[in-house]
Amino acid sequence: MLDHEYTTKEIFQNNFFNDWRKEMTPKEQKIIKRLDKCDFREIHKYFVDKSEARKALSKEEKQKLKEEADKIQEEYGYCILDGHREKIGNFKTEPPGLFRGRGDHPKMGMLKKRIMPEDVVINCSKDSKIPEPPAGHKWKEVRFDNTVTWLASWTENIQNSLKYIMLNPSSKLKGEKDWQKYEVARRLKDVVHKIRAQYQADWKSKEMKKRQRAVALYFIDKVPVASPRPPDPSYL
Repeated sequence: MLDHEYTTKEIFQNNFFNDWRKEMTPKEQKIIKRLDKCDFREIHKYFVDKSEARKALSKEEKQKLKEEADKIQEEYGYCILDGHREKIGNFKTEPPGLFRGRGDHPKMGMLKKRIMPEDVVINCSKDSKIPEPPAGHKWKEVRFDNTVTWLASWTENIQNSLKYIMLNPSSKLKGEKDWQKYEVARRLKDVVHKIRAQYQADWKSKEMKKRQRAVALYFIDKVPVASPRPPDPSYL
């Protein structure tokens, strides 16, 4: 990470040091008071060496690591949905690290905390076997919501946004959801002229909400901008 340009930015350094100090013991806080006095070259070298060592592994050693990863995938990378074994898209939570963001993000450098079982909401069927949390831990919540497609969720600490464990795009349910969206798009072509006429008329509406909606529809139509959520098919 020391090789990247964003680590030289003041906002990155300030955010990192502020979060780092929160993790320090009182003794460490008395000693470490300035980031520019800290030398991270040794720990940087340690991780670079580890990366190089992985690249230098023999074919047999790499195969062994692959088999171990496949074993984990086999155990945790699938679920049973409507009696069918379906592949999970992202069955691992995000590891802790330093937040980067895009461009000069105001939160770059902040600490992305490790996700603990107590942060995770599990979503499964009432009659299913609820996954066991690691020893000494418990899930934040267990839900039985069959109106959504996510299997687990948690809130990340940087932007307080929800993250999800979802089905693989190749899964039957995911494919059906995509098919439904394409069907909506196909039906849309028969009524799009009516929608355009309506939002153009709504530009002159006395109601602020209608005018705002009309402008939003214009940009979705002309730019085009992706809608933040799937449209309700009943509108078409």
